[in-house]
Amino acid sequence: MGGITPHIFYFIWYLYIMRKNLIEDIQRLMVLMDIKESVESKKLDLKAIEFYKNVVPESTDVITVAETWNGGGYIWGGGSGLSIPLMWTNPETGQEEVLKDKQDEGTYCSGYVLQVGYIVAKNRGLLDNKTKEELIKFINEWYQASPKTCVTAITNIGIGTEITFENAQEGDFCQFWRTANNGGHNVIFKSFVYKNDEIVGINYRSTQKLTDGIGDRTEYFTDGGGKVDKSKTYFARLND
Repeated sequence: MGGITPHIFYFIWYLYIMRKNLIEDIQRLMVLMDIKESVESKKLDLKAIEFYKNVVPESTDVITVAETWNGGGYIWGGGSGLSIPLMWTNPETGQEEVLKDKQDEGTYCSGYVLQVGYIVAKNRGLLDNKTKEELIKFINEWYQASPKTCVTAITNIGIGTEITFENAQEGDFCQFWRTANNGGHNVIFKSFVYKNDEIVGINYRSTQKLTDGIGDRTEYFTDGGGKVDKSKTYFARLND
């Protein structure tokens, strides 16, 4: 009982070394996992950037950009509704970053119309001085700022103005609501349908089941025998 014997001392020392090595191994493993995650993330970003560059038109005209895509299937929910990723150029690094990625399959109205608006705004230089945070807010409002959605998003970020119903023009962005089940639709306005000099319907481009994805469609207002509510039809126009 006169102290620690050499055997006990060496055994304690061995346990200490093993514990130290184990901690170092765990730390190295964590670093490697962080590196792998970073690399995989960058691979995804690079893949999205390359895809973006290959499919995005350079036009500043809303209808020209909108007609870049057709069909592709309609899938609501579970994704962004985008057929391309929305990119942002970091002014400090000059690198492209993905703000919102594309949906794996199909599109739905808010995503498709947003991507058209985003691309046109970017091509017109309207987003040049916007921060990443401002653009993320803009994207979120386009999806969520009911009842005017795209109108609220465009006016709040300062890249366009709200337009009255009577002054709507081809290429304006529109959110309307139907009387049946309060269903809404986000669309790109093309023209009104007239009957006896009265506006009874709306021609638009969006993505929906009836066109199996992106395509043109006509719907009618309630006073034209349809279900679209004129009083809940909102328009916005991007600045030149």
